[in-house]
Amino acid sequence: MTCLLKSGQRCLLLFSLLLCCFSAQSGDPEAVTVLEERVRVGAKQLALLEDTAGALSYQQVATAWQNDQFTSLASDSLNRGITDSVYWARLQIVNPDSVSRRFILSHDYAPTDDVRLYTGPGQADVRAAGDSVAVPSGTWRGRVAAFELELPPDSSEVVYLRVATESNLNMELSLWPPAQFQLHEQRIGLFYGLLFGGVAVTVLYLLFAARLAQEPNALLLAAYLTAYGFYLAFLNGFPSLWLPDTLLPYINTLHLASIGLLFGFGAMFYRRYLLLATHNTWADRFVALLQWLAFAVVFSPVLPTALLAAILALVTGVGPLFTIGFAFYLWYRRRPHASVFALGWTIAHLGSMLGTLRVSGYLANSDLLLHLPAIGCAVAFACFTWSIAHRLSVERAYAYTDYLTGLANRRLFSSQGELEYDRARRYGHPLSLVLLDVDHFKRVNDTWGHAYGDRVLRKLAEHCQKESRTSDLVVRLGGEEFAILLVETPIAEARKIAERLRLAQMSDAAQDRTITISLGISELLPDDRGIEDLLQRADAAMYRAKEAGRNRIELQVEATGLT
Repeated sequence: MTCLLKSGQRCLLLFSLLLCCFSAQSGDPEAVTVLEERVRVGAKQLALLEDTAGALSYQQVATAWQNDQFTSLASDSLNRGITDSVYWARLQIVNPDSVSRRFILSHDYAPTDDVRLYTGPGQADVRAAGDSVAVPSGTWRGRVAAFELELPPDSSEVVYLRVATESNLNMELSLWPPAQFQLHEQRIGLFYGLLFGGVAVTVLYLLFAARLAQEPNALLLAAYLTAYGFYLAFLNGFPSLWLPDTLLPYINTLHLASIGLLFGFGAMFYRRYLLLATHNTWADRFVALLQWLAFAVVFSPVLPTALLAAILALVTGVGPLFTIGFAFYLWYRRRPHASVFALGWTIAHLGSMLGTLRVSGYLANSDLLLHLPAIGCAVAFACFTWSIAHRLSVERAYAYTDYLTGLANRRLFSSQGELEYDRARRYGHPLSLVLLDVDHFKRVNDTWGHAYGDRVLRKLAEHCQKESRTSDLVVRLGGEEFAILLVETPIAEARKIAERLRLAQMSDAAQDRTITISLGISELLPDDRGIEDLLQRADAAMYRAKEAGRNRIELQVEATGLT
């Protein structure tokens, strides 16, 4: 008897499927079958009813279905764009297996406000989910609206979905095996967890860079990156997981605020990084307009709807097109650092431009488009952060390097010299300083010209580097005066190095123009209070060398016992 009942049930199910196929051929939607893997609900499997006032009850919707007032989608696009309407969807789900099936019916677009599922006899069972729907205490809230269902063996069920949102409204639905859905959400959580962690680390690095190097660009990039992180969080439904229920009704306002801050700080960073105010005044004014319009989006609740829509179209549509094009123009014009910036800016805003088309209903909500902003964020900020780090290193090199010889300058000598002084004092190591000056350098410039004088200085810098070690600090203190700080070197050894340097300079005679140097040497003494004490004694010894006839070496007075 049991076998006969099961055979009869399967025959009835087969008959129902045949009826569904016949109905589908007549214009009704097709049924969707529960499988052991994810099943995306296609446009041909949904019947939609637009509720322009958002006031229809389920009974009115069921009557509308009976009166053939539902419509099938004319295309495969399930994206309805920005709309004030509420949409109802009718979906028939079939389980053809001989065992019951538990599955998850998910609405795949995270920032959707209110999704309600009507199931059971007479659709009396109503469940609600969405990023602005408060859930009972102790109930698990998901990143996306998802409902767990179960179908008996060889059965089918009709469900109704009511979708209302102030953001992009779409009917992207999927049927999942529970384990696969959970794994998918865990992977999404892991990916964005790593991304947000990277954002946090990068922001901290930029804040330290802004503080230590007094670099406003790093501070603006940190603000831009923070806003980008919040924008991605809202786009993927994460704030609804931790926001209190009292703030859930304002989640769309907060989402718009993150967009306004993103484009506002982005415009500020763009203007300052590319020096528009200095070199491209007209472009700076236009981007400044985009900047303040973007910040105005933060106050979206008090803006008229038409004005807000116009501002968003300008800021998220026209703005990225202009700034990307102008960045490549500046790259073509060889503006410093514009190349990496142009690439990073293009990647960062490609996702936003495609997102604008998606939100407007022109593109489907594919997984790639939904997560493209996150991919763009990771790649773009790698470019931006590297560019700022490179820029800081270049500016630091300019600040601590002599432009003519490439040696360290007086500023680096003061800071590095004090470090070496402290190290030598702490561990009791010797430390010597060689100070040298070109003899009659003014006569060299007056006789053979400043270009030749620059050549003499560059050649002397080469001799100093050649005769010293990599651990030593070779410095151009200014004009024709150079210094070599010799670490872990007693004065006797320093004198040998200085003599080799003097002879190397004498042997470098071009066109019978012999240029000599005078050198003074000092060594760390117990009473010294800093590197300046060594410098003063070496300077006094060097002037004694000049007074004694030049082209010679003199030691500090306290070491006159050395010969």
